[in-house]
Amino acid sequence: MQKTAVLGAAAALLAALPVQAADGFAVEAMPVGITLQYLGAPQGYGMQRISLYPRNEITYSSDKGRTLYVFDKDGPQKSNCTDDCTKTWLPLTPLASAKPTPGWTIFKRADGTQQWAHNGKPVYSYVGDKDGGEIMGLGDDPELDYKGSVGGNAGRALTAKLPDGWRVEKFQSGGVPTAAFVAPRGFGLREITDANGVVLVDEQGRVLYAYDGDLEKDGRACGTASSTCAGLTPVEAPRLERSVGDWTIVDRRDGIRQWRYKNKPLYTYEGDRITGDVHGEQVDKRWHLAMFATYWLPSSVKFREDPGRGRHLVTDKGMTLYRRDHKSFNNASVQFAHDIPYRPRVGRLIREVACDERCRDVWKPFLAPANAQPRGYWGVHTLPDGSKQWTYKDYALYTFTGDKKPGEMAGDSIYDHRIGDDPNVDNDLGFPALYTAGFFWIFASL
Repeated sequence: MQKTAVLGAAAALLAALPVQAADGFAVEAMPVGITLQYLGAPQGYGMQRISLYPRNEITYSSDKGRTLYVFDKDGPQKSNCTDDCTKTWLPLTPLASAKPTPGWTIFKRADGTQQWAHNGKPVYSYVGDKDGGEIMGLGDDPELDYKGSVGGNAGRALTAKLPDGWRVEKFQSGGVPTAAFVAPRGFGLREITDANGVVLVDEQGRVLYAYDGDLEKDGRACGTASSTCAGLTPVEAPRLERSVGDWTIVDRRDGIRQWRYKNKPLYTYEGDRITGDVHGEQVDKRWHLAMFATYWLPSSVKFREDPGRGRHLVTDKGMTLYRRDHKSFNNASVQFAHDIPYRPRVGRLIREVACDERCRDVWKPFLAPANAQPRGYWGVHTLPDGSKQWTYKDYALYTFTGDKKPGEMAGDSIYDHRIGDDPNVDNDLGFPALYTAGFFWIFASL
């Protein structure tokens, strides 16, 4: 009997523009004003402990970063949350520049106002959520409140009890994307940071690659001593497996039954040693990551591969982009960038104090267009002079005047220690920082 795996509910995984991925797979669109936020502790609550928390829960959020919810009693493109209900559950109104995209539609409420719907279900924010990563207002802790900031301990958010019928509209849950996905047994989806999106993976969690060339000329000698072996191995389909959905099987001349997805033969790469590796794209331009959805990047942003650091963000001119973070003793530049986690709330709290006017003489804010709007992991910060600065996962981005040509990273691991005179008094880094504290600059990874 044929077995298939269905991952998640009927939710669409999204990129920011309705374009084609490099391998020809269709990707869907996340509209302007719909963003993504980590839930709970990975926001940065607990500061030094944050590296211990996996980013297993990611929610769709508003342009302000507030968690989005759906109501089971709503119908398709119809809200049954009216009158007093809307004082607690705020219908999400599209931004003026927003347009419907696959999976995301705009409908007119009974009162004539417009509201977003995701896969037909109207979406809302909650009046008590004041910061990213909160659920039902959990995150405020008076003992950790600092200068009127909110969300002092949103690690409690995941324990929130929602009223009957209400649930968080998640993008990822338990480390698995929530999109509807039908696949043969053993295959799934995974958000891969270095791929800037969601990728097809096998049962070991290895990413899959799609092949654009002649199937009879793919150099199939992998696993042998042949010098022509590129290390890309066909993904074999067991004899009893049959086609399902977008998955079909091709019988090769060498006797292998190979899986295809959307008519593209699939491979794994022997150089991908751990989950998250995407080295196979560098072997041959005919192979591309088998993307299910690609995340949006501003047109002025690209990413670059560094052998010692992994993939990182650069400008369209190739200049390294940096973020400034709170100094943590377990951070070191010899690590890959993804070993130094993004903590969105920390990024938000330190924006105003991490780089003042004097700092900006050396570290140049990476400017966004005046009409830029949040989308996906990208946001917009307003500088003191009114200009707009791009943020990524809530960290403001900069270039460094010490980098003279594309590819240079002279600004990486520049530290600013701040040792207080009184060990009993916290350092003010935009939040209370214990012990020897300060900031450091690090290249911005994906």
